[in-house]
Amino acid sequence: MSQFAIILGRSGSGKSTSIKNLDPSTTFVINCLGKTLPFRNSLNMYNKEAGNYAKTYKYDNILKWLDHIDKTLTSITTCVIEDSTFIMREEFFDRALERGYDKIVKFFT
Repeated sequence: MSQFAIILGRSGSGKSTSIKNLDPSTTFVINCLGKTLPFRNSLNMYNKEAGNYAKTYKYDNILKWLDHIDKTLTSITTCVIEDSTFIMREEFFDRALERGYDKIVKFFT
């Protein structure tokens, strides 16, 4: 059974920095923005070689990562989707040239 938590706050309030308090051996970070995490040794704690880090902002890739984590990375108990606001913003940018009806048709197909 999964539990979800959303951490909201103003820019610079410590949301991303709080990741340093999590155990890297049981935490997986999906970094949507691709920026370095804002704490010392973050690159040593979370990286592809350690198997606890991915960089993507596409919905379908995030869902694939979550499925992969669920099915194969049994030691992972915490998954952080870092800077999820970026996902929503990129969705709007990716669809900026679509016209009204085309957006609806794409949604239902």
